[in-house]
Amino acid sequence: MNLLNLPNQSHKSNTNSKQSGRLEKERGMTMIELMVVVAILGILAAFAMAKMDTSTSKATRLYNDMSTTKGALLRAKMDMGAFPTNLTALWIKANASAANMYGGLNGTTSWNGAYMEPQPVDSSNAVKSVAIADTTIFNITREAASAATNGGNYTWVYYLRATNVPNTIIYKFLKQCAGSEDATTVTFVNAPCRATPGTGSAEYGTVDLRVDDSY
Repeated sequence: MNLLNLPNQSHKSNTNSKQSGRLEKERGMTMIELMVVVAILGILAAFAMAKMDTSTSKATRLYNDMSTTKGALLRAKMDMGAFPTNLTALWIKANASAANMYGGLNGTTSWNGAYMEPQPVDSSNAVKSVAIADTTIFNITREAASAATNGGNYTWVYYLRATNVPNTIIYKFLKQCAGSEDATTVTFVNAPCRATPGTGSAEYGTVDLRVDDSY
């Protein structure tokens, strides 16, 4: 045995021990960092899911609100003979005057409402849907009937149009109404709804719900 080599062997043993400790520490730090990354990804995933759920619930709310208004409009038309241009006529008899009715009919003489609960409206008497977005509103409108473009067979296609609707809600609305989120293929020809999402930097668009095809 060479006693002169013993100090060197002891030094090597100490060095190896330090290196082993450093490697263990590095491995420990790596595991901590990995756990932090996983936790962050979990938070981001939860946030994304919550946002998706919010879009779906808001789309359901908008669809239900517009469907309720559609039903009220159809009942009002049966009584008054025409649709009101002013949605407040659905709960305020005086507003069903000839000036607020399509075709100029005086709906007050045959008004048998209220046809729905009073709703918050803006200065144009469009219904405000602040539960969807701060500026979302919807109102009744119409366009000339065309079998090719809107499936109309008579004179007019009446529909409710919601404006300033976030694109994420528009796609979920179409999914509920037509079973597809593709706004380029969902039209009044093949579905009771349609939409025009915002493009470019615009994140808001319009969504329409068909009410009636009538003279």
